[in-house]
Amino acid sequence: MKLSLTALAFIVSVGAVGAVGCAAPGPGPDGVASSSEALTSAQCATQRDTCFATNLIFGLFTCPAQYTQCVATASNGLPAQVTAAIKSAADCTAGALDCTNGATTAAQAAACAETEAQCVASIVGAQLPTVVSGTAACVDTSVNCINAAKTVADLTACSTALQDCAVTQAKAVLPAPVATVVGDVSTCTNNLQTCITAATTPAAVTACSETEATCVAKSLNVTLPNVPVSSLVKCAQTAASCGLDVASIDDVAACADGLNTCAANVAASINVPAPLTCAQKWTVCLASNPLNFLKCGADLATCK
Repeated sequence: MKLSLTALAFIVSVGAVGAVGCAAPGPGPDGVASSSEALTSAQCATQRDTCFATNLIFGLFTCPAQYTQCVATASNGLPAQVTAAIKSAADCTAGALDCTNGATTAAQAAACAETEAQCVASIVGAQLPTVVSGTAACVDTSVNCINAAKTVADLTACSTALQDCAVTQAKAVLPAPVATVVGDVSTCTNNLQTCITAATTPAAVTACSETEATCVAKSLNVTLPNVPVSSLVKCAQTAASCGLDVASIDDVAACADGLNTCAANVAASINVPAPLTCAQKWTVCLASNPLNFLKCGADLATCK
């Protein structure tokens, strides 16, 4: 027997009403909502099983959807950042597996490894040097670290460990002077991450960034202009990314030149005097031509 769309819609709607008992509790008598956000994944599973047990037929339509929604917002006692990081790490790993399975050359496989490394690094805010063969082990360790995290501070520790491990691998294949620069710049960025995690005010975050800017400039042997360091933060961040990817002395020099140019442009923009207002032009005119009131008045009349 075939059911009409109207009849089927009626059955589903009745099932939804009958399955209300499976949903996460609504607002209590005191007005405080008790939603699925307070549930763990295990509690979501228990809720789903109860839903099926009490709604043998109609639960097939409603219980799975409610369970999916419940799991999506389950807290499991972890901060939202940690839960999101764990999921993202799993996505990075799955993507790398698909990429590697589809690779037909060593170059393609290496590209897959680099993509995974940058994917995992972005989760914890780590900045990695050029990916080398040994970086893969660092990434695997970092994924395990993220999965074991319980706090945001744990994620920061994962970030530091990943960056330190990747830098060590990169330094092993770089010329000594270049390796020193990579290590110094990495220390600057690691310190920034730790500083920001501990910061409790916007002013403290700004201070962290200013310290990094000075640190990066020193790593590249660049003398910053005499302007507020806060105005050079973006220049320093660009230079830090550049400094982590150097492979030769020429690369180091290019990063230093880039920071010098950026800082000089900022200094020039800060030191450019603001254009005079019409009133200021009037005053300057009279000061230089005390007896030429008519000319100054005519200039003022046409001033915009």
